Formats: sequence, structure tokens, C-alpha cells
Amino acid sequence: MRKFGTDKPELMSFTLGDSSKVYNLPLAASMPATKLSEMQQISKEGDEAAFAFQLNLLRDYIGDAVDTLTAGDVKAIYEAWVEESSKQGAEVGE
Repeated sequence: MRKFGTDKPELMSFTLGDSSKVYNLPLAASMPATKLSEMQQISKEGDEAAFAFQLNLLRDYIGDAVDTLTAGDVKAIYEAWVEESSKQGAEVGE
């Protein structure tokens, strides 16, 4: 018998600014499928919708720390996440 949903999630760990607090963001293959589906739908709606989705996604995983991020920070985190997820073998929407 096969058993699914038992793998340890693969994460991208990062810090913000001078803080030593470590945040974890699941890589694409470890993220809930509903989030990835939503990401694909949002990517068709344009840059504004994609940015709002990225902010909400980060809020889910790093909480209120997202309020301290600049637009450049959000972009850099997302690009690093896409890169790490691609290494994992997962295709993610741009």
C-alpha cells in the first residue's frame, strides 16, 4: 500500500535585515496545491494581482514581518523562492 502526505516539507529559510530570526517558506512542491493553483490563476491577471498574492502568501508564512518589506524585498524573496523551487524540480508561475 502507498502512503502519501508523509514527506517532510522542503523549505527556503531566510532572514530579514539585521534580524537573526529565521523564516521558512515551503518550496513549490511542498506548498499546498490550492496555493499553487491560486498562483497560476493570479498570474493571468497581471502584475498588480500577482504582487498582492505574493504579499498575502508571505503574510501566511512570516506574519506581520511582511509589513516591513519593500517592494524590492518582496520581489527578491519571490525570485529566490522560484529559483529554489526550480532546483527542487517544481515548475512555478512567474
